[in-house]
Amino acid sequence: MAAAGKTRTMFEGLVKDGSLKWLLGKKSSFDDEFEEMETSPSAGKNFIRELSPVANLVVRRCSKILKTPSSDLQESFNQEASDSIKIPSRYARNLLEYCCFKALSLRAQMSGHLLDKTFRRLTYDMMLAWEVPAATSQPLINVDEDVSVGLEAFCRIAPAVPIIANVIICENLFEVLSLSTGGRLLFSVYDKYLSGIEKAIKKMKSNSESSLLFAIRLNRHEKILEVDGTVTTQPVLEHVGISTWPGRLILTDHALYFEELRVVSYDKPKRYDLSDDLDQVVKPELTGPWGTRLFDKAVFYSSATLSEPAVLEFPELKGHARRDYWLAIIREILCVHQVIRKRRLDIRNPCKYVELKGVGSRE
Repeated sequence: MAAAGKTRTMFEGLVKDGSLKWLLGKKSSFDDEFEEMETSPSAGKNFIRELSPVANLVVRRCSKILKTPSSDLQESFNQEASDSIKIPSRYARNLLEYCCFKALSLRAQMSGHLLDKTFRRLTYDMMLAWEVPAATSQPLINVDEDVSVGLEAFCRIAPAVPIIANVIICENLFEVLSLSTGGRLLFSVYDKYLSGIEKAIKKMKSNSESSLLFAIRLNRHEKILEVDGTVTTQPVLEHVGISTWPGRLILTDHALYFEELRVVSYDKPKRYDLSDDLDQVVKPELTGPWGTRLFDKAVFYSSATLSEPAVLEFPELKGHARRDYWLAIIREILCVHQVIRKRRLDIRNPCKYVELKGVGSRE
């Protein structure tokens, strides 16, 4: 009880001198937790004096996930971390990261974690805490504005959940997400981004269970990534020579498939390979009636195995966003396979080198 009273007194002091004003100036997601933490019988075990109030709350949530008191997490950190990690100027942030990464590693293994609103909020609050980890930290945000996080915090925490970001793209991703908010990321934008990822995952699962190209995909172990042209009012048009056909376009992790639209069904799919080294060329293209080049809404594809290149057109009333999207994802698959060939990777086990086209194998 003495420890709980000491913790309560410390929190009351922080509120009185304004240290928590940036969090408590208006109703926030932390208010109830502060009250619960103040009155909890285990308050002493859940409060780490080196950490800021918001960092303490985040570590407390981590302790619930790990089913380990905050004080025990700190003790484990002190035992496992090297002396260079525990120097006073970096101690608070490194301790916070230790707790966050352990909790995220466990929580991210559970299916459907992106659907959990508390998990989404936790990852964002970890970024907030990362910016003000120490008890001596000065608030980095204005109390009168919505809380937001910066690039460093995002790039440090987000890649801990691979489905959210990775170290290669996180800076560019943050730039896009914070473009309209002056280089600071709001939770509303971050939450919308995670919702979009969850929808994309559901779509990919639905595609993988689809009967489309089932026999072909089964033999090649291909997975469907995207489909377009299924709505009759928005077909994909294939131009080969002077001929044009409406139809459905399917992208897998190895190739493009175009199925020409018939009266009540689709014709046998044409395959445009993206995985083998066939000197493929994929680029934007102009199309128009009678061979004119008026509309910038198509993708050009050629390879060593085709007698004539194919042009895939994505009609839309305004702009060419639909084409740009398809151009980007087609090129991405093409580039992935170029890397696989260059690095001689076994796609079933990317950590191993394999024998490929006469090149010696190497583990």
